[in-house]
Amino acid sequence: MYLIYDLLYTIAFILLFPYLILRGLIGGHGILERLGKIPAPKDPGSHLIWFHASSVGEIKALAIILPKLSKVKPDLSFVVSVMTKTGKKQAQQSLPQADFIFYLPLDFPFLQKKIFRKLNPRLLGLVETELWPNLIRQAKIRKTKLCLINGRLSEKSFRRYLKLRSFFYLVLSCFDQFLMQSPEDAQKLWDLGGAKEKTKVVGNLKFDRTLLGINDPDKATLRKSLGLSSDDRLITAGSTHPDEEKIILSVYKRLKPEFKELVLLIAPRHLSRIGEIEELLLEQKLDFIRKSFKKKDDKPEVILLDTMGELEKLYSISEIAFVGGSLVPIGGHNILEPASYGVPTLFGPYMDNFKAAANLLLSAGGGIMVKDQEELYQKIYMLLENTNLRNQLGIKSKETLLSQTGTSDKTVQLLLDLLAQNEKK
Repeated sequence: MYLIYDLLYTIAFILLFPYLILRGLIGGHGILERLGKIPAPKDPGSHLIWFHASSVGEIKALAIILPKLSKVKPDLSFVVSVMTKTGKKQAQQSLPQADFIFYLPLDFPFLQKKIFRKLNPRLLGLVETELWPNLIRQAKIRKTKLCLINGRLSEKSFRRYLKLRSFFYLVLSCFDQFLMQSPEDAQKLWDLGGAKEKTKVVGNLKFDRTLLGINDPDKATLRKSLGLSSDDRLITAGSTHPDEEKIILSVYKRLKPEFKELVLLIAPRHLSRIGEIEELLLEQKLDFIRKSFKKKDDKPEVILLDTMGELEKLYSISEIAFVGGSLVPIGGHNILEPASYGVPTLFGPYMDNFKAAANLLLSAGGGIMVKDQEELYQKIYMLLENTNLRNQLGIKSKETLLSQTGTSDKTVQLLLDLLAQNEKK
């Protein structure tokens, strides 16, 4: 079955080759690294752990694991592979423990074999749902311990893998351990053929990660960076996608006459869409400015966040947060970030990627799900009117997160136990 996968992968690569080359040359997306040219590690072999994380969220999950591993076992060294340019930039900022960060080579057997020969890792940790068959198979062939960390399976991924269950049974059989976020994720894994005896449900690393935000940042400086006065009231719409900005702006325009001091911060999920959102704001005749262009005396109605790495802290000065990718069928984004600051957090019904977090906040009364534009308007209006309700939601959010901590400690210990099973001389 691997031969069929390799054939289909090769065909896809040939068809996409012109685009990949152009993207690599013009966009700086690491074409040489994707073809297997990576630096030599400082300490290959017995002390090296290789982690692979695709998205920014997965890299943030790693950011709480690596420091703890380094503290417990200072002799360990780390390398991290990523998939995207944004992911690499985030990893370089948040993973100083890594010897180096590189783009994962294409999933051809000869390329993966080359990387394993160069790194000779003691353990390979894949974060969430990064199931690359040849990467995984090479780990098994070389007797490298293989672990799925913070594992989850969205409904979309699960249905796709289920169609190829016999193949993914072979892939999953290569793993030594699965550390899953929830019982539901574990059950999906077992339905695909993952071994129950290799599975542990440890919780979601992102709960621990977001607790870093509970220590209040310098809110006065953050407000100053947006030009907010003491009377201004900030609503933040984070990680938004196409069509969601239209909904949010429509809601904002209805709220503004009632709440004159209201300021809206929009942070699109992809910064490449800033120009598109600017056109939309011009159509809506709203006064706006990009954050990076903001001057001291600017007082716009809408601020466009056009920088990376600031959204999480800016949630802390918001009265209300809406997290995008949830009013459109994307699967949602990290609602734990605003919730960790005690900010009332709203989101739409499409929360498959953060289903456990959404259910937890909803059951504890620390979050609000809205089904459409009208309900979003009604709930925000209600929260703006009721200070006590906002405070209650915030307290419940923090208490809920605190009740879920400890996943990172469990994960680190289980990784150390796995390493101890196969000491390399």
